[in-house]
Amino acid sequence: MFKKSKIINVMEKNGFSLNRDCEELCLHGDYARNIQLVFSNQNDVNEQMMTSRMYMAVDLYREKLVIGLIREFEELANGVVLNTTGSIKLMDFNEENVDKLVKQLLVKR
Repeated sequence: MFKKSKIINVMEKNGFSLNRDCEELCLHGDYARNIQLVFSNQNDVNEQMMTSRMYMAVDLYREKLVIGLIREFEELANGVVLNTTGSIKLMDFNEENVDKLVKQLLVKR
């Protein structure tokens, strides 16, 4: 039986998913210089579509899981509303700590 990873469980719980529009970003590492996963969700805000993307990568040098959040209005030329990051030590990696960090990033405005 297939068991979902801790990261996928946390992201789905917070309304994010891995989807086709993020596949290129996951494969090529456009946001980071290493392998990354990109999760996204979309919301209608004031009749405009806002896309939120969570980027996850591992910094092997500093031994941390780095999570970045970008929120942007896709239709606007410079529609980026938020660009923030956070990290946890790999020694502290568990579902609870990942969930705390994701929630911490999501409440930033």
